[in-house]
Amino acid sequence: MAKPITTIQKRQMTEEEKRTEALAKLKAAVGDSEEAVRELLEFIEQLHESGLLEAANALLKAREDVAKIVVGQLNQKPVTTMINHAFAIAGLAASLDPEKTAKLLEHIAAGALEAYEQNSAETKKIGLFDLLKALNDPDINRAIRFFLSALKAIGKRFRNDG
Repeated sequence: MAKPITTIQKRQMTEEEKRTEALAKLKAAVGDSEEAVRELLEFIEQLHESGLLEAANALLKAREDVAKIVVGQLNQKPVTTMINHAFAIAGLAASLDPEKTAKLLEHIAAGALEAYEQNSAETKKIGLFDLLKALNDPDINRAIRFFLSALKAIGKRFRNDG
């Protein structure tokens, strides 16, 4: 009678067998994605011809030195101040009503363009009486009221801060 199996030996693959299996899997993957592989090789060739591949390799080799330089530059006071300003502006922009902001910017842009065209055509000097007469114009009066309201609101906030 046969002797019972008491241990199972797992077959160990040699390094050569592992390489052969990996190569077969790679060939199958390349065959499945032939067009993508061709595009990738074309892309790499273009990077090489333009010198960008060499630059990227040099950058990767010197990554520690580059990282030290970048961190050193980012730690400078003007850069940190600029980053803080960018975050403050982003916070302000996030708090504004997009529809009202868009409408206000549209009015300012259109008004500025119209004023530029009128100013180009007009060469007459504006006197004090011209300014007083302009106050009777409903459009000018509306704009002045807007800016005076804005100045008043800004002043209130200054008072509350101080």
